[in-house]
Amino acid sequence: MVWSRCRKLGDVLLILLCLSCAFISRVDAASRGSVPSQVNGQDPTQLNEADALVDAAFKLYERGQLEEALANATKAKKLNKTDFRPYAIAGLVLLAERKPENASKEFASAVRLAPKRKELHALKAKADASRGAINEAITSARKALELDPDYGEAYAMVGEGMGNDNRFQAEAIEAYQSALKINPNLLMVYEPLGQLFVDAKDLTKAEDIYRQGMAIDPTHMSGRFHLGRLLVKQARLTEARQLWEGRTSDEDKRTPSFFTLLTRAENLKRASETLAVKPDDPGALLEMGLAVMDGDSWAIDGRQERAIVYFKKALAIQPGFVKAQYNIVKAMVQYLAKDDQNLNYELTKLRQLDASLAKEMEEYRRTYEGALIASPLKPNQY
Repeated sequence: MVWSRCRKLGDVLLILLCLSCAFISRVDAASRGSVPSQVNGQDPTQLNEADALVDAAFKLYERGQLEEALANATKAKKLNKTDFRPYAIAGLVLLAERKPENASKEFASAVRLAPKRKELHALKAKADASRGAINEAITSARKALELDPDYGEAYAMVGEGMGNDNRFQAEAIEAYQSALKINPNLLMVYEPLGQLFVDAKDLTKAEDIYRQGMAIDPTHMSGRFHLGRLLVKQARLTEARQLWEGRTSDEDKRTPSFFTLLTRAENLKRASETLAVKPDDPGALLEMGLAVMDGDSWAIDGRQERAIVYFKKALAIQPGFVKAQYNIVKAMVQYLAKDDQNLNYELTKLRQLDASLAKEMEEYRRTYEGALIASPLKPNQY
């Protein structure tokens, strides 16, 4: 599976669990009251090996080496049957592998070994929510809250578990809202909650949530780029630009980035305004085509066909316009199969105008990797 660097709340809880045990005795990690040599009759050497396996499993999980992490956690369980940590790591691995039922069982085992660990109840809540067991998820969240009434992360985990399942969007929203009611400083809740409102087409509430996150965050970055994307989508480009200029960080883990989307939208607006004033200007038509064509290689959205219309118009007004012909070829490379005869025809025309640019496009054609569609362009389409 593809490993995401975007850290989830569950990962954070696991880190806290592992780090909290890094400098305490093995007895505390196992929730026992005897010295290490007396735990389940095991000697210190065996328990030290178990600790090393837990540490290795944690690091492997962090690097996205899930199978290796699970293997180490499984070995650690056998060496120290009273340590909750291998079960917690195994649960997170299984969640990452989209096996929430098995993950729930692992977290349940961890809870039995360390029932006073609120984080474990929260992790089980996420696993149960991910498998659609809403009542069990709420029960686990409430157990965590019994241990710490201010532990809003418990409901946040429920929301995180249900957030990717369209059947439970309303429940996920309610869980996130409950988390913020308990602790409004849970910065990592604002962005997923806002996105749920976006998915529900309630853009007003989404904007409000993003702005709340920005206001509470000392760096004013929580929700900023998510709000920026929303403003771009609504064509509120001046506000979006102000949002970008007011940032305190450039880090944006989503693709395409907010800045990329904003720049594309601004370029398209500027090109549209210029073309409205000079509708028969070849340069304005070229810039409009370029603005329309700008996008992600994996997105199949018809933008290349729309851009070619402008390039063709520019050529009709100014025959031999090399830049227009060059971009017709480039657009067709992005849109058509590499052996398409229509593309060969346009490439020949470019070669007659500028052999060096034609050679450049031949290399671009050879190496381009992007989304393809089934229906080719027809010469009379324009």
